[in-house]
Amino acid sequence: MFELRRYFNYKARYLFDSICEVIYSLIFITGIIIIFDSDKPINLINFFIYYSMTNIILLANEELEYEIRTDQYANISTTKCTPMMIYITRSLTYFIWSTFIFSISILLSYPFFYKKFTIPSLDMVGLMVITALNCISFLVIYVLTIKLTERFKRISVILNLFNTIMLFYSGLVFPTSFASYADLLDIFLN
Repeated sequence: MFELRRYFNYKARYLFDSICEVIYSLIFITGIIIIFDSDKPINLINFFIYYSMTNIILLANEELEYEIRTDQYANISTTKCTPMMIYITRSLTYFIWSTFIFSISILLSYPFFYKKFTIPSLDMVGLMVITALNCISFLVIYVLTIKLTERFKRISVILNLFNTIMLFYSGLVFPTSFASYADLLDIFLN
């Protein structure tokens, strides 16, 4: 609960930046939906997986880089919890924030694209498998990102490259003609 309060206080302190981030995210998500304006439906679960995974990683990196630049990281290093545990705890706050922004974007675009949105039917086993696969994938990438940021202090460019790869080549947002992460998820569901 402390991390959630701390994060929203941070957002309030930098209100203009926070508003710009929300506007960027809204434009980004609805822009992707408009770009994807074809006959194929938009799988909201895959789109949410892509958005939340990349956004959480980018938020953690942004905050960690800021803490390193302002020497706040030295204080984090002296607490009882390891910096990694602090950032794993913060990932829940970032997830809540990303889910909130994604939900607003979908609600705003729903009147225009409601026929395009699909949510695949999942049984309980399929839902657990999808959740487990995505949690494992996310945690590996998240921990790697935190460790790389601690080591090199600034890795934003490589994260933007990762974001682009996830956007166009994961199959989560745009269909691909080759085997992708989305295909892997479908294999486990069937």
